[in-house]
Amino acid sequence: MEKYVIWSNRELKLDDWRERVLADNPQLAGDEAGMEKRMWELNNLRLLDARINFDEGLDAPILALGQVQVGEETGPVYKLYPSGNPSEIFYTDSPVAEWYVDTDGELRSFHQYPGGTVTVRYRIFKENTEPEIQERLVQLVGNDLAPEELIREHTVRLGEHAAKIYKLDLPEEKE
Repeated sequence: MEKYVIWSNRELKLDDWRERVLADNPQLAGDEAGMEKRMWELNNLRLLDARINFDEGLDAPILALGQVQVGEETGPVYKLYPSGNPSEIFYTDSPVAEWYVDTDGELRSFHQYPGGTVTVRYRIFKENTEPEIQERLVQLVGNDLAPEELIREHTVRLGEHAAKIYKLDLPEEKE
């Protein structure tokens, strides 16, 4: 499977949207700025669709594992979504963003800011992971000390949930 894009505004081009925009808004013919604005509005509605598609409380918290890059410097970032509702991850304050399932079946996102970028992968704690273990893993992740084996031992790909929604055929998760 190649990367499956759930939502993106990374490479929006009016030429790709022109027909749809004009079908819904024929009065915008010849108004490039108006058509471009409408393109962005329609694309943002697709992000709302993703939120609706993923609006389901799962049985465990979601762990977002990320890397921030500013210039040549990189560093880890993380966020815990205690509700376990994947719809919460489909928000951004960045002007450019994308959510996708990668070739390994991981649900990821990309956020570009004027000063740098943030890339994130999302995993959900396994049902039988005790709260104390969850808390300790989050501490290790926050200090960039969590080995991948430990992360995989206590979490699963959120891409599995995306696969159910979008009928994706994911590869087996590597141990």
